[in-house]
Amino acid sequence: MKKALLILITLIFSGTIYAQSLSIVSLDRSGDKILLSFRTIDNALINISKEGQLLGYGMENLQRQNLHWMFPPKLDPYMGRVENYSDNEDVNLRGKVKYIGQTMVTYYASYDKEELHGKIKSIGTTDIVYYESYSDKAFAGNIQRAGNNNFTYYSSFDSEALKGKFKTIGNAGLTYYSSFEDKAIKGRIKSIGTDSFTYYTSFDRKGYQGVQKSGFQTKFINSIRFQVFP
Repeated sequence: MKKALLILITLIFSGTIYAQSLSIVSLDRSGDKILLSFRTIDNALINISKEGQLLGYGMENLQRQNLHWMFPPKLDPYMGRVENYSDNEDVNLRGKVKYIGQTMVTYYASYDKEELHGKIKSIGTTDIVYYESYSDKAFAGNIQRAGNNNFTYYSSFDSEALKGKFKTIGNAGLTYYSSFEDKAIKGRIKSIGTDSFTYYTSFDRKGYQGVQKSGFQTKFINSIRFQVFP
């Protein structure tokens, strides 16, 4: 009985931690537009930018999303508890979302480094760390780590089509077609993890140019769901 209870508690605790980690990465085919989505304990999604700004929250509607495969994926309203920081809080916290259901969102305050002011510091148990201001200018201020997931970016020394784009998200590497490629495909995603992406080029029929030929729309890679939109 005690052993069964211990297993149950362990599963609940593990599930809580997992629920608040990075759940979904949504991006367009260029990799310029991107959402990082964290799932709360009660299954809501919190969307943030790579710069650490809260972009929205709500409930996922996969049926509608699959019918209208467009970026950004639209969320249904979250009907649970939402609490904001009061006017008595630190100036960089006032009015920002504090709780979504049972999940607390914290932010860097006025006593933290200036370049971090107002950025998300944690979502539930997931802490978020950023590249410092002295880092390469192409990704200074961007998220460096969220929980156990590390993020790297193409630097200012890379080609113009790559600068500032994600290079790795967790264990998944991302590559892109370079500036020297056909004009219809340059800068577009070339691979995510082991999956390659191809597109119709400017030599193909009008209306097809730049349209994706191969590569997934959605796939789990190491527990993160990647979603690629037109």
